[in-house]
Amino acid sequence: MAEFSVTLHCEPCESCRHQVWQRIIDGRLRWYESSYCTAEGRAYESSGGGWGPPPPWIRERILRAQGTVHLAVGGPDGLPLQAVRELYALTVPQLREARAHGLPATPVEAELLRGMHGGPRG
Repeated sequence: MAEFSVTLHCEPCESCRHQVWQRIIDGRLRWYESSYCTAEGRAYESSGGGWGPPPPWIRERILRAQGTVHLAVGGPDGLPLQAVRELYALTVPQLREARAHGLPATPVEAELLRGMHGGPRG
């Protein structure tokens, strides 16, 4: 199962933690975000979580920590247009852009798209 998790520290307290993760659960993309402080003994959810791609601020953290996987979209060597459009809820112009230039994905998103839709690996 593909999974990514990162723990970040806030400033200036080294006890504060901010966690984001993304994984594939039952063939679907899932993300979650939480924050807690071990010094103060409190925990709270910053945004909670959800299904599908995470919000932009969480996705950016994952991409910074894990890197970007460039995916070809459409054509004989690319991922199916329908699969990409469904996962990312792309408009037709956005889908055309992805087909022309490829798509930046998190490693977990790339594994989901490649694995579920028979796309190219590598």
